[in-house]
Amino acid sequence: MSSVRPANRHGRWRRLALSLLALLAGACSGDIAPFQGLPRPAPRGAVETGERVGICYNGLFSTPEKVRAAAAEACGPEAVPELLGQDMRLSCPLLTPVRATFLCVPQ
Repeated sequence: MSSVRPANRHGRWRRLALSLLALLAGACSGDIAPFQGLPRPAPRGAVETGERVGICYNGLFSTPEKVRAAAAEACGPEAVPELLGQDMRLSCPLLTPVRATFLCVPQ
C-alpha cells in the first residue's frame, strides 16, 4: 500500500485568500488620492478672510504634500491654503476617512 496524503484544501484556500487580499490592496493603493469634500463648518459668529475647503484622504496612502497640493488646487491661484484642522467624523468615504479643513487665505 502506498501512503498518499490527502490534499490540504484548507491550506490552498488560505493561500488563495491571502493572495487575493494582497492583490486587492496593491491595486487599490494607487487609486486613493486626496480629493475635495465638504469642509468642517466655521464656528458660529466667526469671521474668516477666505473660503473653507475640505480635503478627504487616507493617511496610509497620501503624503502631507499631496493633501496640501489638493487644497492648493481647490483654493485656486489667488489663495494659499492654511490648515485649520483634521477630523474623522464620517464626513468622507470609508477608504479616505480623514478630512483636513483648510482656509483659502487670499494673497
